[in-house]
Amino acid sequence: MQIACPSCNKTIVLDDAKVPAAPFRLKCPGCGTAIPVTPKAQNGAPSGGNGSGAQAVEVAGPGVTEKPAGQEIAGLVPGSPDWERLKHEVAHQVLWHMGLVSSREEDEEADEESRKWALVVDDEAIFQVAISEALQSLRYRVETASDKKAALDMLSRRTYDLVTVDNRLPDDAEGGTQILQAINAMPPDQRRRMFVAFISADLSTMDTQSAFILGANVTVGKKDIRRLDKILQQAIKEHDKIYNIFRSVHEELQRQEA
Repeated sequence: MQIACPSCNKTIVLDDAKVPAAPFRLKCPGCGTAIPVTPKAQNGAPSGGNGSGAQAVEVAGPGVTEKPAGQEIAGLVPGSPDWERLKHEVAHQVLWHMGLVSSREEDEEADEESRKWALVVDDEAIFQVAISEALQSLRYRVETASDKKAALDMLSRRTYDLVTVDNRLPDDAEGGTQILQAINAMPPDQRRRMFVAFISADLSTMDTQSAFILGANVTVGKKDIRRLDKILQQAIKEHDKIYNIFRSVHEELQRQEA
């Protein structure tokens, strides 16, 4: 399926197999416009009569055109920011229609300035969306990284309040440990204010021994992603209690030394 944005004329290509039958909205990765889309088959046959299985699309808005199936989209390069953004948008729409996320991205309303920052490091779009949804429900502003290189670059440019790290990344044979090492090499005060969750299919949730060895604050098994928000709420609450006690003792010792 190909959709042209009515605002910027950017053409978006979606996998027909992942397009829901019901009408939905798709956010343009170029300008952010929410595009209403109504998939339909023409007379029960593939669009264009070429047996390709493509669907015809009705899109609200002026200036909408469709390019022939299979035509390359200029600027949409696999691995580029636009490509990754589109993968994220499509995955979110699929999960929303499956009932696995509670809201569409364009319907999320919150005071962005009041939110803390979170970084999700995961190379699978489905898990990126699921984890991001959980963090957004906890009022975090979320950024994502698909590999170690991108994650380390983003950590060098911004201080995050919460970071989730997957244990399997395409460019990290050590399973995310290099990212954890970089985080734990930060100044102590900065590291104490950053909560780190290690996401793994091989570890149990709340495995305190593994978390300690890895240098994370909590471990989360991938089978428990659906209740990630509750797991993090509990773990962060306990972390904040310990940190607040430490800070109170530290401030008292400073007053006594003054």
